[in-house]
Order: sequence, then C-alpha cells, then structure tokens
Amino acid sequence: MAKRRLGIIGCGQLSQMLGEAANRLGYTVSYLCVDETPVVSGLGSIFYPEQLDAFLNQCDAITVERESLPDEILRSAAKIGLAPGYEALVVLRERDTQKSMLDRLNIPTSPWSLVSSPDQLREALESLPTAYARCKRTLGGYDGGGQWRIDSNSLDLIPNDAFPIIAEAEVEIECEYAIILGRDVSGKTACYPMTETVMRDGILIGSYVPSGIEPSLAEQAAEYANRLVNAMDYIGVLAIEFFLTDGQLIVNEIAPRVHNTGHWTIGALGADQFTQHVGCVMGESVRESQLEGGASMINLLDNRLPAKMPDEPVRSLIQTYGKGVRKGRKLGHITLIGPDAAEVKAKAAQLITELHGV
Repeated sequence: MAKRRLGIIGCGQLSQMLGEAANRLGYTVSYLCVDETPVVSGLGSIFYPEQLDAFLNQCDAITVERESLPDEILRSAAKIGLAPGYEALVVLRERDTQKSMLDRLNIPTSPWSLVSSPDQLREALESLPTAYARCKRTLGGYDGGGQWRIDSNSLDLIPNDAFPIIAEAEVEIECEYAIILGRDVSGKTACYPMTETVMRDGILIGSYVPSGIEPSLAEQAAEYANRLVNAMDYIGVLAIEFFLTDGQLIVNEIAPRVHNTGHWTIGALGADQFTQHVGCVMGESVRESQLEGGASMINLLDNRLPAKMPDEPVRSLIQTYGKGVRKGRKLGHITLIGPDAAEVKAKAAQLITELHGV
C-alpha cells in the first residue's frame, strides 16, 4: 500500500518547510511537538508527547527535524517506519560515535579524542598535534553553543557539567563547504551542488552556489557522502559540513536531516532538499536536479532586514519562520537566484556584509 500520511517529529522551522513540501506533494502531515514552540500551524495536525499513540496512528512513515530527540519516542516511531532509521540517528547525533563511524569508513576528520571528565582533559590535549583544541559537547551544542577553544592554560573554560566532550585538533581553515545528498529506499543517491558556507561565531550566515571548489574535491566529497549513507542504509537527506585545510577536505560535522546549508535549494531547484527528503521517506525515487546560473542564501538573525533587495535579473525570495525575536536566533532566510553566478554571489556578499558585518 502506498504511503500517504507523513509524521514529523518536531515543530520548528525545518518541520515547517518539510510540511510545506509534503503538502505540495499531496501527503497529509501530522506533527509531534516535543519541546519547541510550534511554527507549523495550518500545515497539519499537532500532537504532544502525551498523545504519542494518537500521533503514531496517523502516520505511514515518520521523519525528524533534528537528531537530538528522546530515545523512547524514536523507538516508538521506528515501529511505524522511521527515516532516517533509528540506528543512523543514534550514531550520528553523538559527536563521538559520529567521529568513530567516520574513522571506520576512512573518511578524514581532524584528530580527536573523547574526554569523559575534567581530569582527562590535559592528557587529551597533549595527545593532539596542535597547541589549541576545539572542544564540543558530544550531544547538541549547535550554532556555536557548547563549544570552546582551549589550550593548556585555559582548561578551566570548560564547565564540569559539559562532559563528556570531544577534543579536536584545531586546523587552519582555508574555506568551508557543505554537501547535501538524498538516498531513496532502493539505495539510489543524488548529490546537490556543493555549497560554500559563510560562518560567524560558529553560526551559518550565508552560502554560495556554485561553490567554486575544485572539481576533484567535489567528487571526493560526493564519494565520502555516498560511502557514509550506503554503509548505514540511510534513507532521506543528509548534510555534511567540510573544512578545506592544507588543500584537503576533512569532515567537520554531519546532520542526518535537512539542513540550513541547503535552504538555497528552495526556489532554485525543482527538487529542493525538503521535497527530496519527503519523497525518499515516503518511498519515492530520489530526484536528480541541476542548477542553472547561481544561487545564494543569507540567514536573517535578530530583527534586521536589508534596506534594499537586488534588482533584476537577480530574483529574491524571502522566507520567515514566524518565530519570536531573540538575540542570535534564525528568524528566516533570503535566497538570491540569477543566471550569472558571479553576480548572485556578489549581491549576496553585499547583503551578508550589511546584515552581519562579514
């Protein structure tokens, strides 16, 4: 029997965009609101944890907007049909198990170690090949939170309640990139063009496509992504963030879901990342897509908007999430699309400087 009813765990902006894609594809949507303020009104029925059984009864397949979710909810969803699968979510949500998986698959990362207590921190730092380390909580801590830059003289910057953490050798970053890949139930995959990402204080503030990366490195990134999803029998969309260091790509982090680095695909491609993910979760074949021209994305933080949008032939698409203003919070994004990739990138860079000072 064909799947027609999609369940989404989470009610934030990623769930909002997943629901919009599902509605366009003709699927009905039910949401399980875990601990966030819902911004998905009008897109489907909303349930809460005490209504878990009722939510499950409305679903033929279930997906998530984030990986850090209560284990009992994920296990219950897996009995219906969870994509990505339970094992993939559990392995990739924790930074130490994520890094261990990459090591097993011979996918390069910065040298790292797991640190379970403050007493182990100095020894871990001495084992790394660099004086400085980037330390991160094993779970959560995105957009620059739950992360510290330390050396042997600043170990006390990390609070005792942060452990366990991973300590990574600090590398010199020449550029940052991301790749989005979709994989369907038959194992077929499709990669989107690589994205150059612009970061500020650990927060993504913009992206450029095409990325300008060397073709051989783009092929390598796609090979790494395929190696990972095939090893995990992964279903749906996955994002990988890369550092370019010393001319080589290393993996920074993996997101087993749709991701901010792929927001530019909305309006720029027929099969955007949300359409791709919903289709794969519901049993459809993965969609191929090809970008003509260029696209860029600029995140909207706080309550700042541009004084003026670019003129034609660059098109501007603005999407807001219906969220309250909070310092550093992502409230929406702007996508620029046009036939001349260099012009689109230049216009996006101007907006990033205006809004974010970068």
